[in-house]
Amino acid sequence: MKSYYFLILLVLFAFSQKGFGQNISADLKPNIVLILVDDSGLMDFGAYGGEAQTPTIDSLTHNGLMFTNMHASPVCAPSRAMLMTGTDSHLNGVANLPEMLPKKYQEIEGYEGVLSENVQTIATRLKEVNYNSYVAGKWHLGHDEKTLPNKRGFDRSFILGGSGADNFNGSGYLPFKSEVTWFEDGKQTELPKDFYSSAYFVDQLIRFHDEEENKEEPFFTFLSFLAVHAPVQAPQEYVEKYTKMYEAGWDELRLKRFKTAKELGILPKEAEMNPTFDKMKKWDELSEKEQEEKITDIAMMAAMLEAMDHHIGRYIQYLKNNGMADNTIFIVTSDNGPDGGDYAGIMVWAKRQGYERNLEKVQGNRYYGFIGPEYASAIAAPFSFYKYYTGEGGLRVPYVMSGAGIPTNKRDDSFCFFTDIAPTIYDIAGISTTANEGFVPVTGKSMLPHIQDPSIPIYKEDEGVPMEVAANSAYFMGDYKIVKNNIPLGDNSWKMYNLKTDPAETKDISTIEPYLFQSMLSRYERYEKEVGVVKMPEGYNAEGEVGKKSMKAIVNPFK
Repeated sequence: MKSYYFLILLVLFAFSQKGFGQNISADLKPNIVLILVDDSGLMDFGAYGGEAQTPTIDSLTHNGLMFTNMHASPVCAPSRAMLMTGTDSHLNGVANLPEMLPKKYQEIEGYEGVLSENVQTIATRLKEVNYNSYVAGKWHLGHDEKTLPNKRGFDRSFILGGSGADNFNGSGYLPFKSEVTWFEDGKQTELPKDFYSSAYFVDQLIRFHDEEENKEEPFFTFLSFLAVHAPVQAPQEYVEKYTKMYEAGWDELRLKRFKTAKELGILPKEAEMNPTFDKMKKWDELSEKEQEEKITDIAMMAAMLEAMDHHIGRYIQYLKNNGMADNTIFIVTSDNGPDGGDYAGIMVWAKRQGYERNLEKVQGNRYYGFIGPEYASAIAAPFSFYKYYTGEGGLRVPYVMSGAGIPTNKRDDSFCFFTDIAPTIYDIAGISTTANEGFVPVTGKSMLPHIQDPSIPIYKEDEGVPMEVAANSAYFMGDYKIVKNNIPLGDNSWKMYNLKTDPAETKDISTIEPYLFQSMLSRYERYEKEVGVVKMPEGYNAEGEVGKKSMKAIVNPFK
């Protein structure tokens, strides 16, 4: 008996000294839970300074490692493809969303909007070391016999194949996406009458665990919420507490988040406020009715985050109750910044579907909430722009790692990118951080060496990271970033910023640092050629393309 306890202590000592990787026995491979929030800005969680009550995520953050400089794509499917593969979106088949592309562009290689057969997923790779794998929630990487999760390494799955859906009945949320399909283990399925997305996804994961025959193997869970993608909806009981909180409107919220960012050290003390845009309304320009609607929208978003957090807590408690939590690493992040899309133009269609914008007339389950450009800009504060754009407000997202072997109560401001998450998981599981022979290579880098020893940088000063999606571009290197934001909020001209001193991107230094600017631009242009970036047609913008398709479906719904 004494020798047994000595062996346990010896294993725990090795665990604490060596961390994870190929030095660790297969018996100690940790479970991995990857949680993806939809359209949540860097500062939405409570631990990051947000207004929503998110005690579960906050606990993971305070008992783990909080990153403040993680970057995703500015739109969801490219982010999800990079997350699942560790490979640049132009190489994995999801350079843009089909919903955001003119039809003829969807036939171009790399722009199909579904995962290529030339890449491997995290689930596929973890099969090399006998992980069980589960996914529940939004997939948005294809829904045919080659691209559904059960064909991409997942043992069990319950997923939405498309970009978004109603959170209470699972129906479509846009005129040209009025019907959506749900899949369980690769087969179409129906939703129960008491469906609420965040709750039901966790229910399915718990069922997968209960039905698992090989419980002794480690597991990989991908929990992919609809929260807080439009339509923004939450159970009624979560909403009321937040309506008073946002009565001052979006101008005051911008100032509050700017101040909080400085207090938390996310912004340097000398940093300036992110700029506003001429196209956006001032809060006092709204009528009383309009203000009430927008207050309900933002309160609904906070409520949706709290409801989501509650169900994450249910899942973690289940793992604790069944002895699976202690050897689990939890990762929480978001696919892009807040959604500034203006859905007002489709409200005639939405009301025909039974939706309302007056919460007094309906419960939360028939409310059609959307944040809109003004609140999205405020939520993205202290950063510039939001979803659809490569300003920091569209790209910079929360990223938390917590659990077995992860440092506790630490904050890390190092630059990192969404393609780094998959190779980090591979490193933790003790497998090669690059794809197997015959597949497109992983373009991201493992963050594990840096996590184990912060003196080791994730990226060296001369290592650049490029990005392009929906005619928006960026290139990161060291403390610097060059960026080109598309219309309507951008002007399609290149600018340069020092993100260390000016993360809100207020001072263009391209003429002050001309040699560095030209060097980074040349690197970016080389990247475009290497991965096959396709130039979009004149006047193109992602939100506008969605609007065109919506209006066409409203005018002629049978085509």
